[in-house]
Amino acid sequence: METMRKVLSRHHHRQPAPPQHHREPPPPPVKDEATAAHPGAADVESPHQCPVHHREYAREHPGECRRKASLAYLTIAGGVIAFVCGALSPTHFAAVCVGIMTIAFGLYSQLVSDTTVERWINVIGLGLAFLGLGLGLRHGGFHI
Repeated sequence: METMRKVLSRHHHRQPAPPQHHREPPPPPVKDEATAAHPGAADVESPHQCPVHHREYAREHPGECRRKASLAYLTIAGGVIAFVCGALSPTHFAAVCVGIMTIAFGLYSQLVSDTTVERWINVIGLGLAFLGLGLGLRHGGFHI
């Protein structure tokens, strides 16, 4: 008990720190080449979070953005074709072939996708391709 009172009394009689009247201003934000090109992006912590950055990148690399979007649209188109062909018994061979190719393209497209919209399209297309492949295998598979 005695030691506890001594500890409490020491902490109770502690002098408060003197007030600091002079504080240095915070350092200015560091601008790298990504934020220097976009004056509105200085408030954002990372240049990848700024929507202006994506629009600029799309303008500078139009072929790459179109390629990724076309892979997503190819995935959903192939998934729809595989599902429709798999649902019809006479077209089971086409359903299996298109389903396998669409799953391969769709997985690669999912790997390189940048936006949430592309990822949603890829997942829906992959699901349809998987169902079409399964239905095609059920109706006869590779048997012509």
